[in-house]
Amino acid sequence: MTTTAIPTDAFTQSLQKIAQWIASGELPQAATALNVALKKQPKDPRVFMQGARLAEASGNAKGAEELARRALALSPGWVVSTTELASLLARQNQLPEALTLAKKAVTLDANNPQVLSRAVDIAHQAQDFAQATTWLQRIAVLNPGNPQVKTLIARNLRIQGDNAGAIAVYDELIAANPLHGDALLGRVQMAWMADDLATALPICETLCTLEPDNEVFLFWRTLAQGLTPATMPVAMVQTMHDDGAAQYDLHMVRDLQFQLPKTMAALIQARYPEPTYNLLDLGCGTGLLGLYLGKLEGAMVGVDVSLRMVEQLARHNLYDRVHSVNLLDALAETPDALYNVVAACDVFGYVGDLTQAIPNACRILRPGGHLVFSCEIAGADEADWVLRKSLRYAHKRSHIEALCKAAGCNDITVEDTVLFVENQQPVHGYTVVARKKLARKAAVKKAAVAE
Repeated sequence: MTTTAIPTDAFTQSLQKIAQWIASGELPQAATALNVALKKQPKDPRVFMQGARLAEASGNAKGAEELARRALALSPGWVVSTTELASLLARQNQLPEALTLAKKAVTLDANNPQVLSRAVDIAHQAQDFAQATTWLQRIAVLNPGNPQVKTLIARNLRIQGDNAGAIAVYDELIAANPLHGDALLGRVQMAWMADDLATALPICETLCTLEPDNEVFLFWRTLAQGLTPATMPVAMVQTMHDDGAAQYDLHMVRDLQFQLPKTMAALIQARYPEPTYNLLDLGCGTGLLGLYLGKLEGAMVGVDVSLRMVEQLARHNLYDRVHSVNLLDALAETPDALYNVVAACDVFGYVGDLTQAIPNACRILRPGGHLVFSCEIAGADEADWVLRKSLRYAHKRSHIEALCKAAGCNDITVEDTVLFVENQQPVHGYTVVARKKLARKAAVKKAAVAE
């Protein structure tokens, strides 16, 4: 591994103090000291690198990028300036260039675990799991006793479809530590994917012995028993969406051709041409539905369990409030007749049993209001709801229509659609618009006017 002596001169110490101020949020002090440092050393790339960090901490993304590029221009062969710019661009979702710079950084110092780790993070953000795996394998060689690295390797191999490779790594980890929770859980997932419940069940029993109240372990044990859990644990949904929050919009729209928010917004706007209604967006994510609807004169309220997704949503400044809570709990705790529209865009794929969700969603609608949602389609010969190998629930159309009718909706429109494209294959589903019955007095008055 390349080693570099850390200078102890007064100028370097002043830069380190500036870095501490930036890290602790003392930005005015950092700015003053940085101006002094720039006058002393106007061509020192470290000054511009700290300037980039200060600009980013101040919310000046463009300025941060300009300063980071200046630092790299002054020191094109310095791995630190290369890595810093790569990481900055990744945080700004400029992923192709960020990945190119990460590769350059690794070339400059291929035996530096810290450089490799930051390069791995960028490769993961860019969804380049093959490159991330290559770098992780290099880290594993440099630090063979780190099980977390091998766990990531196994996960990446699974994502790439190399199931045999993933199983081999999980088995290696379990052989070294029979109670390695992440490896055991990963091995269970591989067994379930292969319909090898005989392998999955005893591993699940071990996991549940380790943590009897762990909802994720209990979920997988239910699957290993050949049963279908009623819903996905909140922790699983949070992890899925927290990990990809920063790239969610880009990944869904560009890679998965996700047009459902646009479709559902059109369904809502066709029924509410004027933006004067109140809307509850269940599983609002990064706010894609809100982007297509635009700012409402009524209230737009979101619900999502992923705090990182909500952080992305906040950039749009469209939602009046967002609650970080499980949607089932949010529905159960919301007062009656509060919203004109309750929307669930690609959300019920994480909830199997909708026998409480749909009635509660209808309950909180005002009379004449609309429940607008989507489901992945389950076949007529399947159960009312099933869990796919994609870890998404699919629902039988007739079952959903029956739930809406029983909940008090007398006008139900169902349309087939493609939810998104995954592994170059369309995922088929349908949209539902269910209108809640008018209050009895309103219905009588409307009939009288018609006569």
